[in-house]
Amino acid sequence: MSKGAELRLVAEGGRDMRSDPDLAASAARGHEADFAELVRRHQARVRGMARRLTGSVSDGDDIAQATFLKAWQKIGSYAGGTFSAWVCTICWREYLQARRKQKIEIEFDETAEIIPFERTQSDEVGDQMDLNRALEKLSEAQRVCVVLCVASGLSHREAAEATGWPLGTIKSHVTRGVAALRKHLESSHVA
Repeated sequence: MSKGAELRLVAEGGRDMRSDPDLAASAARGHEADFAELVRRHQARVRGMARRLTGSVSDGDDIAQATFLKAWQKIGSYAGGTFSAWVCTICWREYLQARRKQKIEIEFDETAEIIPFERTQSDEVGDQMDLNRALEKLSEAQRVCVVLCVASGLSHREAAEATGWPLGTIKSHVTRGVAALRKHLESSHVA
């Protein structure tokens, strides 16, 4: 594509109108600005997915950063299809790798002082905390499937490809996970 043709694909307001596969092909040829556009388009989905998988903002952001670094390194292997599914697959693998490396160590500090605090949060923050707590109550498989399909917007087929799990298993975990979330959230608002 000529430089002039590339410029015509940028709409008024500076938004790049090229498709994800076109941007990925250009990024594979070394055009960092095109990869930056892909990151801009998909970072919210990847960060949200990673944060929900880990249950932590900072750990999720670390995994999202590792995801885009790996995506940049592997951009030449992107073979078309939904870029979002491709990058979410990388995110899933980065999460699994981080989880394998993680060592769970609990130490009890007898000298620690317990400091009580008051909860004065808005309803929105409280609802977010309820959702996070409800996600934590799901089995890991259900949580992963709900995060991939509901929160990240992948199709069941894309989630199956990302995880390597059978399509029927993904559908089952999403259905059961969403039902469990609804039940937990309804009971928490009644109390």
